[in-house]
Amino acid sequence: MEQPPSAPVCQAGCLLEGIMLQKPLPCFVYQRGEQIVPRERVFLICHGPVGCLWGSGPEHSCLEILAPGECWESWECAAGECRVWALGEVGGHWIKRAQWLELLRDPVVEERFVSYIHKRQQRQHEWQLVLTRGSVRARVAWQLLDLAQRFGERNEQTQEIFVPIVLTQQQQAALCGTVRSQVWGTLREFEGKRWLVCGSQGFWVRDEGALRHQSHEGL
Repeated sequence: MEQPPSAPVCQAGCLLEGIMLQKPLPCFVYQRGEQIVPRERVFLICHGPVGCLWGSGPEHSCLEILAPGECWESWECAAGECRVWALGEVGGHWIKRAQWLELLRDPVVEERFVSYIHKRQQRQHEWQLVLTRGSVRARVAWQLLDLAQRFGERNEQTQEIFVPIVLTQQQQAALCGTVRSQVWGTLREFEGKRWLVCGSQGFWVRDEGALRHQSHEGL
């Protein structure tokens, strides 16, 4: 029987970029601040930052920010309190687990997924060292640089990096593993040194080298 023509479904950054499928997958789009409701499927992120906040209260929360090319398994929310939302315009595919396992048989998808897992483990290992040994200033600097590397837009003339992500003070504290007052004080210190500029649409990294040096404090 003749099969319908296949077509690539994704843009640069998605795990399925350039992969030919028999049936194109719909892309679900979420606007900044919109909650991403679990659908008991795997969510493949095509574009935009996704925030995952774990924990039952302000002082017992952990924030992780996922990027294009990463995926989120929504049934993870069953293990505890979890809120997931778009930190900018987000697009992605909801895929049933069985279909996702089938897609992983494709050598290209498998290679990309293994690479994603490896990079994530490297980031998590580096972050755990900073979290357990580094100062609060080191934690904040490390997270700022990590966001700049994954989501930043560099100005080739000034070399400043703009990151279009806005977090509340409580979310910043959950991201850095500390309390709001310490994050707020550290950000004000970095701004005073002109390493950083915070705005209503995101933040600018003005001195990448100084922040990188600061991220090693206490290690």
